[in-house]
Amino acid sequence: MTGVAFEADLAAWAEEQAQALAEGRLDDLDHPHLAGLLRDLGDRDRQEVRDRLGVILTGLLRWAVQVDLRCHGWAVTIGTQRRRVLRLLRDSPSLRSALPDLIATVYPEAKARAVLESALFDDSFSESCPFSEAEIFDESWLPDPHGDDLVRGAGWWQREVIR
Repeated sequence: MTGVAFEADLAAWAEEQAQALAEGRLDDLDHPHLAGLLRDLGDRDRQEVRDRLGVILTGLLRWAVQVDLRCHGWAVTIGTQRRRVLRLLRDSPSLRSALPDLIATVYPEAKARAVLESALFDDSFSESCPFSEAEIFDESWLPDPHGDDLVRGAGWWQREVIR
């Protein structure tokens, strides 16, 4: 076992563990804490996908329902979160198979956040996720359930308001 306790100084402990591992001193490793940290590392990516997915879904819900409030900032936020989730999925491809469950789990939270942020009633939003996985991660797609983009012209929400 090493000299620095896990609980006393995580940075020093991690450095000692890395050194012992690099030198092949397997008996000096703190196996229980190393196993826990490795498990936490995988959970961290899953939680980050969950959190970012919540932002994406909330944004898409509000985009679909609050047509006259659409703005460039919303589109940027949705796009940024999409790219970050896709990067996480590239780094941890095993998480891709968890997406259907994550979407189903996160959607009620995203809906609740959309209700809170929009001040609309709960029944303004679908009970289950109305977006496919492909739509959620398609950078060129934003919901337009009422055909506003057809009527007003593509990107109408990006135009500067003249007063």
